[in-house]
Amino acid sequence: MNVIWGNLPVILGGLALTIQYSIVAIILMVVIGLIAALMRLSKLAPLRWVASTYVEMFRSTPLLVQLFFIVLGLPAILPVNQWFGQLMYPILAAALTLSLNEGAYVTEIIRAGILGVDRGQKEAALSVGMTDLQTMRYIVLPQAFKRMIPPLVNQAAQTIKDTSLLAPVGVAELVYKGEIVIAATFASFTIWALVAALYFIIIFSVSKCSAYLERRLQVDKR
Repeated sequence: MNVIWGNLPVILGGLALTIQYSIVAIILMVVIGLIAALMRLSKLAPLRWVASTYVEMFRSTPLLVQLFFIVLGLPAILPVNQWFGQLMYPILAAALTLSLNEGAYVTEIIRAGILGVDRGQKEAALSVGMTDLQTMRYIVLPQAFKRMIPPLVNQAAQTIKDTSLLAPVGVAELVYKGEIVIAATFASFTIWALVAALYFIIIFSVSKCSAYLERRLQVDKR
């Protein structure tokens, strides 16, 4: 307990960073996923091709490899450290890579949600003079998002867990801070147990939120 209390501020500082990265990544992944999903459903073939390439590329390679490539590999061929700063670039690149990776999965969630809306409602909206954009904004997306909330919350939980992969590329977060404390105290079992408990509290809370939303938003039972 002395080890825990003595190093708790460091661990909680890492937890705060993990939450910050998670919030940024979750917001960006929804925005990226929505744009990519609309591109995949577009009537323009080039947009569909670009979106499909993005989804397959990020879903078919491990997140850790993507982080190593963008955070550590890209500076070898481009002066990105000079553009963004040597200390700031790894943080920005890691957050963006995490968002792009999670956004590829969100793309499929949103696309499936949009395709799940009854086609007759789209045709009815168009028949009363609404444009494709108005139909998507006012008719399709509100119903689709109601169905998508539970899987989106689950993906958000996965995003929080995936922030632990930022440590190997040198970005400070909960795992990174835990490694620093372990290097100073050699109390690996105690610190990793504390880190695991903090992750469990966050993920369990998000999972319970997802279960609650799933019960509240059972469209088929209304």
